[in-house]
Amino acid sequence: MNARLSVILTAFNGMPFLPAAVESIRNQSFSDFTFIIVDDGSTDGTEEYLRSIQDDRIKVFRQANSGLGAARNTALSHCATEYVAVMDQDDLSLRDRLQSQVTYLDSHRDVVAVGTQVEFIVSDSVQKAPSMPTLHEEIEQRLMGGRAGVCHPSLMYRAADAVTVGGYPVGVMGEDVTFCLKLAERGKFANLPETHFRYRLHAGQASTSRNRDLIRANHYAAHCALCRRNNSPQPTIETFIRNASWMKCLRWYLEAEQLSQYRTARVRFAEGRRLEGSLRMAVAGLCQPLSAVRRVASIASDAGRAKATLRTAKP
Repeated sequence: MNARLSVILTAFNGMPFLPAAVESIRNQSFSDFTFIIVDDGSTDGTEEYLRSIQDDRIKVFRQANSGLGAARNTALSHCATEYVAVMDQDDLSLRDRLQSQVTYLDSHRDVVAVGTQVEFIVSDSVQKAPSMPTLHEEIEQRLMGGRAGVCHPSLMYRAADAVTVGGYPVGVMGEDVTFCLKLAERGKFANLPETHFRYRLHAGQASTSRNRDLIRANHYAAHCALCRRNNSPQPTIETFIRNASWMKCLRWYLEAEQLSQYRTARVRFAEGRRLEGSLRMAVAGLCQPLSAVRRVASIASDAGRAKATLRTAKP
């Protein structure tokens, strides 16, 4: 019998976190899946690790480094199932993630994609993350504002709709938001109210310049989605950025700085460097007060509970 679900994972120099990510999928309570892994030109031992796995459900493809969008499209080209679940190389799926999402899509035919609530992995701790909206209208509102309405690596979607929208954009940043906005034109989005995913935060994600480029790309994706809805021409990203007002550019910079300071603060708190963490969280608040309040609240909620470690909180 053919599997109902394909899980796709793209890897580029995924060690040392890749094995745990792979095992979190292999150990799912739902087992009727094909696991498609694309090694996007790794040079760090990823190829050797993937060759060592003994599991008939896993299919590994290796290609020259082409970027995230191209690697995911390679994975999609090998999917022959009703549903596709995304997985990232350094995150963890909790045991009932796939079963919960398949059950939801089976019973909600108007929904094209469903994510889950997430927790953060920071150093050796598991921490609460800000809640993701569960209703399509709020998810779409966030996406149209250039923000994440879903945690993309927690997403499961209908394969036919992913093919119809042309898969992921290639050679650009913001491919997740672009893909989701196009998919939202095919049907509704949802997030499960339960937590089924752990997203790893680390210092490498905290570059302000990288986040600024990503935020500009996300806002460009939202602008293009608005153009499609209005049947108007879509500008190039260069034209979009060149025509942006100085006020809009300032907002992008502050949004990037706030995100960088917030993520670094989470890491510093996990390391026990509470003074630096508090200072960085204060800077994040100055950059975007309303957004910071929501994120600070998620950290404050951790204060009253015992610190969870990966050794005692296994997926």
